[in-house]
Amino acid sequence: MFAMSAEFVEEIRIIGIVVNLTATGEVWCDGKFLGQVSREQRFDQWFWRAVDAEKNQVKRFFTSRPEAIQLLLLRADLIEGIGF
Repeated sequence: MFAMSAEFVEEIRIIGIVVNLTATGEVWCDGKFLGQVSREQRFDQWFWRAVDAEKNQVKRFFTSRPEAIQLLLLRADLIEGIGF
């Protein structure tokens, strides 16, 4: 399971919501673990994947990390929709 008190290395704002990230790509918002984002290389390009808090792969091949984080925010009912 994921650590309850994660060490954050980055704080970013996505659609006006502040999220914190750990060095391993864990995404946290207001003390709640939302999931994890990671990069992978396919077909000579880098893509992002998102895995929710229940360890379900949400979707692969986002072109940017913010897109992957937005999907985790959507899954956690913190936003109502995504426009990309």
